[in-house]
Amino acid sequence: MCPTFCPAGSIDIHDTIFAAIIERDSSFRGYVPSYQAEAMTAADVPGVVESRAFFATDTMFRRVTPKLGDTTTVPISVDSTRVRFVIVRRPKNTTNLRLRLYQLPTTVDSTSDFASLDSYFNGPLVDSLNVSDLLALPAIGDTQTIRLWGDSIRVDTAGHVLQISRVDSSLAVYFNLDSLQAPLSDPDTGRLAFGVRVAADSLASVTLGTTESGGNAPLVRRFLHYTIPDTVSATPDSVVHTDRALANRFDNFVFTPPTPPSDSNLAVGGVPSARSLLRVAMPAFLHDSIDVVRATLVLVPVNAVQGAPSDSFKIEAHALAADLGAKSPLSSLAGSKIIHIGSPDTVNIELTTLVRSWSLDTTLTTAFILGQVPEATSYTEVRFYSSRAPAYRPALHVTYVKRFRFGEP
Repeated sequence: MCPTFCPAGSIDIHDTIFAAIIERDSSFRGYVPSYQAEAMTAADVPGVVESRAFFATDTMFRRVTPKLGDTTTVPISVDSTRVRFVIVRRPKNTTNLRLRLYQLPTTVDSTSDFASLDSYFNGPLVDSLNVSDLLALPAIGDTQTIRLWGDSIRVDTAGHVLQISRVDSSLAVYFNLDSLQAPLSDPDTGRLAFGVRVAADSLASVTLGTTESGGNAPLVRRFLHYTIPDTVSATPDSVVHTDRALANRFDNFVFTPPTPPSDSNLAVGGVPSARSLLRVAMPAFLHDSIDVVRATLVLVPVNAVQGAPSDSFKIEAHALAADLGAKSPLSSLAGSKIIHIGSPDTVNIELTTLVRSWSLDTTLTTAFILGQVPEATSYTEVRFYSSRAPAYRPALHVTYVKRFRFGEP
């Protein structure tokens, strides 16, 4: 019994900032290009950035076979076209948020940049809708509307439609275009290409779904008709009305100014996306007779990320399964942090699980990669000082206790 058999020691908590154990850190760019991202950003922040989204559809057959087994084809005529975009992120406090639709050349591809498309985005406006006004309208939820749309909708006097997703609060907005606004062109093989600019009373920015996101992709649906000629009787020719969704061929976004070239700092995000690899030289005593209570990565931004406040984004620190440089496989162990637009504050990322696993298993690779989530969906990029800046280099803040030595009877 105490005090004879009680241990004389006590639990000591140590709190240490290891300022020099992160080494051989570097950035790599080119992981995900903007045209392979799961979203695309349209933004207009004066003096900071202007970003524009666009997409193109695939070829559409301009003739159909009116009767089964018949080899004769007849031309189709387009009556109207519906263009859908899904807004997966938007500023909730911005007023008078508007989407402006422009016609682009159907030849747009991955080589199209801001300068080459600028004249089209400053050309004639195809249509415009006001998201804020549509949200303020009462929902229409009668039986017929639910049957056609699957849920309630909001419709303005120009025929624009807005539908709020019950799953994630994303907004589907629809432009209704006539045959002059979206003509069926034989030289273009029935293809269409549209671009979107955003406007608002201040800090306009939205993120739209892309083909890579699955169900949130831009969608063009043609409403058309064709005539089935009656060649065997005096009965008038019959007219068939139908609709057809067009497959997307390409989507992307362009912005100015472009992502700056890499330098000696650690870049995370941007387009094409950049990731940063940081290696940790674990002190031997962190492997021996200690228990990690908490571990935090400390990063100092080179400057605050500029843009619209709603464009804040998440970065993740993923441990490596093996250190193979830029193409290292990632493990499931990760920490994350939200990077807020306009904030120059030091960034602290919780890495307790990673560091604790490194402390317990000396065979693990003590390195991790910082990346933006999701990647290449926006113009945003954060840069941190690297180990080449001694006064601001990355550090690891570790709180640990030495294992308690119990007494012996």
